[in-house]
Amino acid sequence: MNDQMVEGRLQLRKKPQQERSIQRLEAILEAAVELFLEKGITETTMSEVAQRAGISIGSLYQFFPQKAAIIKALHDRFSARLDGFIRQIFLGVDTLEEASERAAGSLIELYALFRQERIYMTLWQAIVADRDLSQISADYHEYVIACFYRDLSHLVPESDYPRFCVNLKLMILATGEVIRYTTQQEEDVAREHLDQWRRILRVSLFAY
Repeated sequence: MNDQMVEGRLQLRKKPQQERSIQRLEAILEAAVELFLEKGITETTMSEVAQRAGISIGSLYQFFPQKAAIIKALHDRFSARLDGFIRQIFLGVDTLEEASERAAGSLIELYALFRQERIYMTLWQAIVADRDLSQISADYHEYVIACFYRDLSHLVPESDYPRFCVNLKLMILATGEVIRYTTQQEEDVAREHLDQWRRILRVSLFAY
């Protein structure tokens, strides 16, 4: 599938300008979240989203060409919400030890966010199963690494940058799996695993 076809499949067809259109878009996304949590993303149809949102199927397709585009829109919202959190993790750190502690501490905040907002994990599971959506997720990981390096560049020599990026990407991917697992466990089991992963982060984040 070429880039133009991928973009057409995933992009919002029209950006709402008037208040009525903005409200309709919000209704679509809220309906999608409700149905995704109730039935699962795979089992939810576009017709059901339109019905839950109180609009015609034609009106839904004016905004989204298919379900994958709704998933991307929700992913983009989540990414925007995470942006402020990501940008402050390593802001102003003076040592790699301090950076490791910041990363370990942020794990609990990230876990709490995913535990509270169950839709995020539901979306993540759908994204990794779709080639086009998974590329968007991979691009976001690169963005996160760039943000981290911006705040850590005075501590990481330029010659170490390639290995730093590889190690950080592995830590991000592994942390995603830890969050996925712990959000499905009882709180005491989740905390036990999170505490262990925090210990691993402290010693492994900059072990490249």
